[in-house]
Amino acid sequence: MTRFITLAAAALGLALVATPLAAQNNSKTIEGTLTLFEGQKFDGDSYRLEKDEPSLQHDFLVGSIAVFPGETWELCDKPKFKGNCLTVSANETGIGKAMIKSARVVKAK
Repeated sequence: MTRFITLAAAALGLALVATPLAAQNNSKTIEGTLTLFEGQKFDGDSYRLEKDEPSLQHDFLVGSIAVFPGETWELCDKPKFKGNCLTVSANETGIGKAMIKSARVVKAK
C-alpha cells in the first residue's frame, strides 16, 4: 500500500512516524470509518468518524490514527476542511499531539 501525504508534516506541526505495513493493527477501525486516538499507540480516548465531518467536536489532541486498508482520508486543523491538511491512507502512530478540526473521505478517481 502506498502512503502519501499532501502537505509536509511540519505544516501541521506533526512528527509522523511510519509504521511498517506488517506491524499495523488494522483491527482498530472498520470499513468506512476513521478512528482518532488520544494516545500515541492507538490507546486512550478515541473518536470514530463514520462520514465527512466539517466541524469535529472532540476535546482531545490526536496522537494516532487508524485508517481502514484501502481508504484515504483528509484531516485538517481548521473546520470546513481548511487550514493545514494532511492526507492519510495508512495507520499513523507517534504523531505527537495534533488538533484535528475537520475530516473527510477522499474519493477514488
